[in-house]
Amino acid sequence: MKYSKQLWFLLPHAISAACFATAFGWIFAVGTNRSDPDLYLGIVGFVALAAALIATIAGTVSVIRRGIRRFWPWLLAHLAGLALALVLAGSWIGSHLA
Repeated sequence: MKYSKQLWFLLPHAISAACFATAFGWIFAVGTNRSDPDLYLGIVGFVALAAALIATIAGTVSVIRRGIRRFWPWLLAHLAGLALALVLAGSWIGSHLA
């Protein structure tokens, strides 16, 4: 797998985390958690989170099936990005529903 292709597979993780972080910024700037931009950013964040989950699963299957040891750091990067996006998503939904 080429280096540039590996970076493209991490893009959904970054988009999801950025959407949720921006939604938090919007919530604190506006002072309410019931605004439309907050909701739209959350929806885009969850769609990107689903794409990140698919990319992580595909990367995991690819690494395990091929048994290529040099790609394990990329798999760990996927898992770390997914964990960050999941934490931000959980925090966003908690603050949005509160």
